[in-house]
Amino acid sequence: MEKMSNAARRRLVFLANFLSRYENDRVTSKAIQEATGFSSDVVRKDFSRLGLGGGFSNGYDAKKLLGAIRAELGLPQTERRCCIAGLGTLGEAVMRCGIFDGTLYKIVAGFDFRVNRTEVLNADFPLYPANKIESVVSRMEIEFAVLAVENEYARAMAERLIKSGVRGIVNFTNEAIAESENVFVENVSLVLALDNLCARMK
Repeated sequence: MEKMSNAARRRLVFLANFLSRYENDRVTSKAIQEATGFSSDVVRKDFSRLGLGGGFSNGYDAKKLLGAIRAELGLPQTERRCCIAGLGTLGEAVMRCGIFDGTLYKIVAGFDFRVNRTEVLNADFPLYPANKIESVVSRMEIEFAVLAVENEYARAMAERLIKSGVRGIVNFTNEAIAESENVFVENVSLVLALDNLCARMK
C-alpha cells in the first residue's frame, strides 16, 4: 500500500476528532467538506485506504469510519499518560481548562523549575520540581509532555523530558524543538499559527 503522506495523516487526525463529536449515525463526504473545508474528492481518497464503501449518496457509518481511522493511524484505544512541563500562566491554564476531559489522554503529573510553583498550586495530580522529571516519568510511565514553560527555558526542559523517556512533546512555546529518532514533537506556538495565517493571506 502507498505510504500515507503527512498531509493525509493530518487530515485523518482532524477528521477523527471531528467524528468523535459528530451526532448523526451516517456522514457523507459532502457534509465533511461543508464542516471542515476538505474537498469531498480528497476525503473520499483518504477514506479509500480504509477499505470502507460508501461516501456518495448514502455516506459512511460514522462510528465505523471513526474506528477505521483510529485503527489506521494507531490512535489510542486505552489511556495514555501525559504531563505538563511548566506551571506558569499558560501551564496552569492548560491544567485547569478541561481540554483533556472525555479523551484518552490523562495528565498525571506537572513539573516546574520553580519549586514554589509546585508548592502553591492545587491540582488533581501531583506536582514536582523539574529535577524529579527523570524518576517520575519513568515510574509513572508517562509518554507525552505538554511543554508550556517560558521561552528561555524551553530547550532545557525539553532536553530533560527527552532524557527521561518521553516519546512525544506538544510544544506551546515560541522556541522550535527538534525531533529526534525516538521523540516526536508538535510545535504549536500561537505566534507560529498567526504567522502561518499571515503567509496564507499574502
